[in-house]
Amino acid sequence: MLLAGTAAFSQSSSSITFQSPAQGWNVLASSNPLPFGSTAAIHFNTDRLTQCRGNINGTTPGWTLTGYYQFNNGPVQSFWVAGFSSTPNPPAPSIPLHTLGTLAVWFENTSRWGCQAWDSNFGNNYLFTVQ
Repeated sequence: MLLAGTAAFSQSSSSITFQSPAQGWNVLASSNPLPFGSTAAIHFNTDRLTQCRGNINGTTPGWTLTGYYQFNNGPVQSFWVAGFSSTPNPPAPSIPLHTLGTLAVWFENTSRWGCQAWDSNFGNNYLFTVQ
């Protein structure tokens, strides 16, 4: 019985939503704190970071929007959000919440032409608690 409960808990989900400028630039977590053992789906409105855009041959994105996260000032990890991906059919953006403490999240948009733009909280990363 304990194993079934543990499996169900580890597969639970949560989310973090980064709303568009038209929605007030709000950042909303499905719960505070975020539940340890769940996976946080990341819903990022690409209207938040429109710099560094452009297409190649009119159809292929020449830009990539990448999310970054870090637990407790540890190693930085990344995930694809939008634009070009070298991986066909990349997974939906998410963060596995397998570490207790502080989760920092931020985003970067880059282009093949050398442009770079950031979405963080006025230079500070978005912070969440995982418990």
